[in-house]
Amino acid sequence: MIAMVGRTGRFARAFFVAILLLALCETEALQISRAEELPPPASQRTPAEAQQPGRQPVGTEESLGGSAPGISSYQRVAGNLDPDGVIYLYWSTEKALGELDKKLESIRDTAVSDPTLSQDEKNRLQKDFDLGIRLILHSGLQGVKAIGLSSRKIEPGVFLNKTYTYLPDRAGFLWDTFAKPPHDFSFTKMLPENTEGFAFFDFNLAVLWGVLSKELVGSGVPEVAKWQQRFSQQEQAFTGLSPEDLLSSLGDQVGIIVTLNLRTTVKIPLGNEEYEMPEPAGALIWKVRNDKLFDRLDALFAMNPKVDKIDQPDLRMRVLQGVEEIPYLTPTLARYGDYLIVASSEKLVRGMVDADSGKTPGIRASSDFNKLAAGLPEKGNSMAYLAKDLQKTLGELQMKFSQIRASGNPLLEAMSAKFSGLSADAASYTVGGATDDGWFTAGKTTKDLNEILGEFLTLPAYYAAVAAVEEIKLARGNDKLTKIKQHLVDMRAAKDEAISEKNLQEGQMLNRQDIEEYMTEWPQSIVGETYEVGIVGQPPYATAPIDLGDYRAGSKIEP
Repeated sequence: MIAMVGRTGRFARAFFVAILLLALCETEALQISRAEELPPPASQRTPAEAQQPGRQPVGTEESLGGSAPGISSYQRVAGNLDPDGVIYLYWSTEKALGELDKKLESIRDTAVSDPTLSQDEKNRLQKDFDLGIRLILHSGLQGVKAIGLSSRKIEPGVFLNKTYTYLPDRAGFLWDTFAKPPHDFSFTKMLPENTEGFAFFDFNLAVLWGVLSKELVGSGVPEVAKWQQRFSQQEQAFTGLSPEDLLSSLGDQVGIIVTLNLRTTVKIPLGNEEYEMPEPAGALIWKVRNDKLFDRLDALFAMNPKVDKIDQPDLRMRVLQGVEEIPYLTPTLARYGDYLIVASSEKLVRGMVDADSGKTPGIRASSDFNKLAAGLPEKGNSMAYLAKDLQKTLGELQMKFSQIRASGNPLLEAMSAKFSGLSADAASYTVGGATDDGWFTAGKTTKDLNEILGEFLTLPAYYAAVAAVEEIKLARGNDKLTKIKQHLVDMRAAKDEAISEKNLQEGQMLNRQDIEEYMTEWPQSIVGETYEVGIVGQPPYATAPIDLGDYRAGSKIEP
């Protein structure tokens, strides 16, 4: 599974790079040939218009009237972007995505035609492909006609980024899952002032699971159907609720919150060291329709005598007492308003309740957040915020982890430092949502996307450099390994001669003194390895303190 995830990640990165290069190649031609279709640049707008973050919040433009007759995909996308900024990309996806099922069918037919496969293997492979193809067809991805991206500097150190996905026929389980009619973000009232990051989005799990479950059961693949059944049984055993009851209990909004107490620092273990950081707290928030899930989790919490039970008219909490070593960690389950909250601390839940009631300032009192949120849409289906302090902390953590994993590799450390530094002083706020014929995002960031893209373009060079260094090390290691093996060949010859002359018995343990007289000299250590003569009937061997070729440190190296 880990290998599969790794391959998927590498494919996704390669796919993105290919898309980016294609778009870059097409952008100039598109801008020249369709310049007359673009909205006027900032230089031609009135002073009042030029000062605005955008002509109006992306996704709300009415000038093109949705997918009216005669309006091209390019015009619809361009009408939701800013053409006079630092980045402008347009990609017509009709052929790339619109014919994806046919391309996959061709691959499937090629795979199942392999003459070395049995008929059962061909049938199983075809069913696997058919399941994937049906999911893609039902997802709605093939309905995407075009995608656009723009970025424009609107004031010193602040950039307005927009994307628009043109989807005139918004049908498919992905859109049903994530794209209900846009709405106000009322839950931002619950965010404490020290919130350093959050993300909220519409997510109808019942719709998604309904489609996936139906396809898995009807796939005709026994292993897949059994997995789906086993998963449902395990879910019911854990929650005490049937899948139907669980899904009917969950609402269609979910979010996460991360806070940092900049006045208090804590130490967390990282390998053999400790990292000092502002006191963190986090919470998962899920909108619910009833108390079924909370009551079931409440019963599980009640089994622990260290759980405090707190019931108030508008708040129910179950708090697991913290431990002295980690006083800031007090796992908390709460039911407040329409939300089920699972938090790392009671303090965070209290802060959310106080902010919602107006007892304490919420995130709207944060000047950093307000600067980014000003002028962006106030309705949508998703929103995400990352503050500079959180970005800095995450960057430092990434650096620490990289140093531990890199094991002294200067190139990997340099690459990690480079990308950690990109986000160290950046903040961003993004809103996304459905429109009549697509999906928009609009966001502000304090980092020019070109800086990030520029660093990503150097990734191949970094990878090539790391690979070259590793190749040199491998060649050097192989050379040393060859010398060690030659020493072992000499030892084996001496050992055989000693066994023959001294009539040594099978299984008898031999040492250096037993064979040294039959050698010109005892092998000199090359990398700190040690040599053992071993027992009669087996070859001599060496063990090295470092990796050599395919031999891991400490493993036996034989002639």
